[in-house]
Amino acid sequence: MLRKRLATLSLLCLGLPALAGCGARDSGGTVVPDGVALAQCGDARADTNWLKSLRKSDDALRRALANGTANAVAAAHKALDRGDYRLAAATTAEGISPEPYGVECRVLGGLAPWTVRALAFVADGEQPADEDLGGKVTGFGRRYNAAMLADPRFPYADVCRAVDKAGPKPAEPTDPDAGTVQPYGFAELGEARMIHGLGAAARRGSVYDIGILLSRDKAKVDEPDLFGLTPLAWAVAYHRWPAAEALLRAKASPIGAACQSAIDRESPLQVARVMRWYAMIRRMRPLVTEEEFASLRQKPRWTDASLSEFNHALTELKERYEATLRQQRFTRHDLNFEVDERGNTTSCTMDPASISPGFDKELCGLAMEIVRWTPARDAFGTRVPESAKLLVGFGGGS
Repeated sequence: MLRKRLATLSLLCLGLPALAGCGARDSGGTVVPDGVALAQCGDARADTNWLKSLRKSDDALRRALANGTANAVAAAHKALDRGDYRLAAATTAEGISPEPYGVECRVLGGLAPWTVRALAFVADGEQPADEDLGGKVTGFGRRYNAAMLADPRFPYADVCRAVDKAGPKPAEPTDPDAGTVQPYGFAELGEARMIHGLGAAARRGSVYDIGILLSRDKAKVDEPDLFGLTPLAWAVAYHRWPAAEALLRAKASPIGAACQSAIDRESPLQVARVMRWYAMIRRMRPLVTEEEFASLRQKPRWTDASLSEFNHALTELKERYEATLRQQRFTRHDLNFEVDERGNTTSCTMDPASISPGFDKELCGLAMEIVRWTPARDAFGTRVPESAKLLVGFGGGS
C-alpha cells in the first residue's frame, strides 16, 4: 500500500520546454558543451547532476517512511544543508498542494512538480488517507514543512506560509481586464537576509541589497529560482519599479532565464502582462525583439464545454447529410471565424467548401451559435478582435 500512497516526483527536464541548455550557443554562434551551457543558464532545474541528487534524496526519504525511520526535522535540515527548498506536498486530481501538510503557497497557476516533495495522493480534496501507515505520512509532512518554514535559511517564507498564518486567499478579479494585483506570494513580507539572494531582495524592492549582490556575482541577474522566476520577474510581481530598474540596468532579461527560448508564464514580461502593468511592459518592450514581443499575443480560445456541445451537434448534422457527404472523399476543412473583443463570433466561412452549400451554411450557423470564445489579447493584454479556426473532417471513404 505504501507504494500506492507515495507519489514519485518526476524531476526530468520534460516539464521545462522553454529551457534550451542542450542547444545553447555562445556569442559567436558556436555550440557549447552541455555542461558549459548549463552553467550559463544558471538554472538548477536543467542541471542533471542536481536533479539526480534530488531523486536520490527522495528515494532515501521514501525508504525511511516505509520502514518507520524517517525523522521530519532531521530530513528538513538535511535538505536545507544542500540547498533543497522543496516543501512536502500531496498530489490531487486538481494539481499539487502542500496545504494537506499545513502550508499554503501563492503561485500563479499552482505549483509545478519539481517545486515539491510529493508524499501522497489525495482524492477529491480529502485529507491524505494514511490508515495503512498509521498517519505517518501526514504527520511527517506537517513536521517537515514546519521545520522548513521555521529555519532562517528558507528563502520563500513570503511565498509559502503556514495555513493558519496565511489569512484569507485573495479574491479573483471580477473584471477580466483589471489584471491580477499580486500573482505571486504574500503582500506582508518578513525579514530577508543576504543569503536569500536576489529574488528576496527584488520582492522587497531593496535596491541597495540588489547592488551588493550583483557586485558579488552579476551572472545571477537572470538566474531562475525554485519557482522559475528570475529576480526581475519577482520585482515586477511585487510592483517594485526601482528594483526592476536596477535589474534592467544590470542587463536583466525581460524574457527570463538566460536559456529561455520562449516567453513563458514566469517571464517578467508575462508577469507584467498578467498584472496589466502597462508602464512596465512599455519599459521592457525595447529590450526584446519585435518577434518576441508579438509572441505575447493570445489568440481566441474556445471554451471546452461549448466545443463538446458543438461536436455533438456536428455529429447529428453529418448524420442528416450522410447520403450527400458520402459522395465526396474524406476531407479536412477549416472553419474560419472572426471573433470580436467580447468573444462573440461575427462571421464563419469553411475552407475548402464541401459539395453541399446547405451543409456548409448549417455547420457555420451551429458553430456561431454554440462555440464560445475567450477573447484574444494583444501583447499588452488588452482584448482585441482576432481570427480563430477549428478543424473538422467528413466525407466518404479514402
